[in-house]
Amino acid sequence: MIVLATAWVVLAGTAALAQEQGPVAAADGPIELAAAEGDEGEGEEESEIDPAVAEELREGAAVYTSLCSSCHQPGGAGLTGQFPPLINNPHVEDASYVAEVINNGRRGEIVLDGVTYDGVMPAFSTLSEAETDAVIAYIQNGFVAPPDESAAPFPAGPVAGTELPALSNYGAWVAYLLAAAVAAMVLAPRVISQNSRLNTPWLDAWLKTAVIVLGVVLLTMFVPDWALKTEAVGKLSRPAQDFIGVTLWGGGLAVVIGAMWYAHRESRI
Repeated sequence: MIVLATAWVVLAGTAALAQEQGPVAAADGPIELAAAEGDEGEGEEESEIDPAVAEELREGAAVYTSLCSSCHQPGGAGLTGQFPPLINNPHVEDASYVAEVINNGRRGEIVLDGVTYDGVMPAFSTLSEAETDAVIAYIQNGFVAPPDESAAPFPAGPVAGTELPALSNYGAWVAYLLAAAVAAMVLAPRVISQNSRLNTPWLDAWLKTAVIVLGVVLLTMFVPDWALKTEAVGKLSRPAQDFIGVTLWGGGLAVVIGAMWYAHRESRI
């Protein structure tokens, strides 16, 4: 009993001391925040963000997500060796330099953290001055924008009996696949059929042309572009990336030419 009583007294004294002294914090952490806030009223005023600045940051976030994030990635992380990062990039601190790059584009080498980037950034001259300033402010603010408190909050989940998001998405994909399968079954005989080159029906000619164009675009553009944007390829050196891109492009072109040669030999185009 004596031991239990002694332990209880020690614990009670420790708790009382902690309440008097407040929470222990690092010298550069919450203590600085408390000292900066002063009394409660002043702290609230300092923590408020100018509505105009908040709106500009939200607009900048929208512009960045729409036009920039596909290359420079969300949060400005970039892709190693391919697209330079914007976060912790000393170049973005110069607003006039960033505005010039946005409006006029840029080509040439950039070295960041020992990594060389040698690409081409297109110009976005269609952006208004306000949009350009907004996206620069968003980037310089560390890719942080305050939420829009005036917007209606998103529901926590689907309302029973009114929506089934997952099932709806699956149903849409199934419908698309079924439509594609039906179209392929109906149109495939016309696409691969043997026709006289002098008397080919106009519908067959257009279908065959569409298939050739889609094949060229898919194999020589989308496949190389997708491969070069993967994380594994992005970590390689620039010459290796160029070699992979040229190889995929040449391979896709060879497949298209070979398929066209075979179809022509069999009188299918």
